[in-house]
Amino acid sequence: MKVIALCADYGYLDKAETAIKSILYNNQYVKIYLLNCDIPQEWFVNINQYVNQIGSEVIDAKFDHGILNDSQGPRPGINEMGFARFLIPELVPEDRVLYLDSDLIVDDAIDDLFTIPFNGKEILGVGDIFDSDDQGDATTNCLINSGVLVLDNAALKKNNVSRDLIEMSRKNYVNGDQQIINEYFKDKIGLLPHKYNHQVGATYFAYSRNDQRMINLLNSVKDPKIIHYVMKGKPSDFCYLGIMREKWWFYRNLELSKLVQKFTIFDSMKIGAPKFATEALIFTYSANIQNLESLIKALPEVHFNIAAYTEVATGLLNLMKYPNVTVYPAIIYARVEELIKKCELYLDINHYQKDENVLRQIEDKGIPILSFEDTANKDSKYSNYKVFGNDQVDRMVQEIKNLEE
Repeated sequence: MKVIALCADYGYLDKAETAIKSILYNNQYVKIYLLNCDIPQEWFVNINQYVNQIGSEVIDAKFDHGILNDSQGPRPGINEMGFARFLIPELVPEDRVLYLDSDLIVDDAIDDLFTIPFNGKEILGVGDIFDSDDQGDATTNCLINSGVLVLDNAALKKNNVSRDLIEMSRKNYVNGDQQIINEYFKDKIGLLPHKYNHQVGATYFAYSRNDQRMINLLNSVKDPKIIHYVMKGKPSDFCYLGIMREKWWFYRNLELSKLVQKFTIFDSMKIGAPKFATEALIFTYSANIQNLESLIKALPEVHFNIAAYTEVATGLLNLMKYPNVTVYPAIIYARVEELIKKCELYLDINHYQKDENVLRQIEDKGIPILSFEDTANKDSKYSNYKVFGNDQVDRMVQEIKNLEE
């Protein structure tokens, strides 16, 4: 399985989606981690209903935006989301990862990037077009362009580099993440051919200034596999002064069903609202919910509806990276009534304050209530209330599965 990581916020989703479609149109069996803070669950559910049909997957890799709050974006073209790539060792478990910017397209198979040896280096990249000679070779102190990086993720995890890089991002670097990467890794960087990061976004700049070195370099790339629209102007703009605009729009307009049909027969029956075996409800005033994530992972067929009258912590919201979780912060009572109406199982596993009104309605309907020792209502007289030991997650999981039968 080829493992790729991208970073984007909701405002840049059209570019990220175009990059993803280009990857999958030219490569099968890909696992793509999309690092983000605010892309809705529904988008991930929908795209996976298509790409799962060709053996690929797009993973919702949520993180707390607060990590980037102090990151510097000192000049136009540098967005703090660019620093999210520093979190790959923490968010992506695989040992080898290809990082790609979202303002590029993959226009060919890129299997080579998943087999090329590191030879003692920790990252591999392509020389920045502003810092390579006219044959595309590195200059003596060549800087790589940070838009395409092959990461020895196992080494990066071992060296715990994420925190170091995030700390550096709080300082004022003129060229943002790219400058940090080049400074931090220095002699641990290996170079790749320019066909893996053809920086066509610099074309107008090169010709308008008659920069022959850059023009020669751009012209030397005859078989680009990855086309990168560097600099401020993008092919999605109303007017784009560079080249290869049409290629970007081909992937932008590519229907997901057509992408699937390139490799297999498209099954439209797999597209639609997710269906679950059981609707479970948790009503809480606290983000401290006992063993919640373990239950979510163990029970993908159960829809966990988590509601609160208040705003909720980021950690709780980020559980919506799982397609079987919906969180309802600052919920209105009309919605509470809807959730109670469809509820088939209530999990009394939140710590601290309980909502007696909700629990009373659940009991009146005869709905099973499951709890753990530390969260249980010790005074409950409800006959359909069952308590498990704090470490008996597996037993609760089995009980829930039995209820489904």
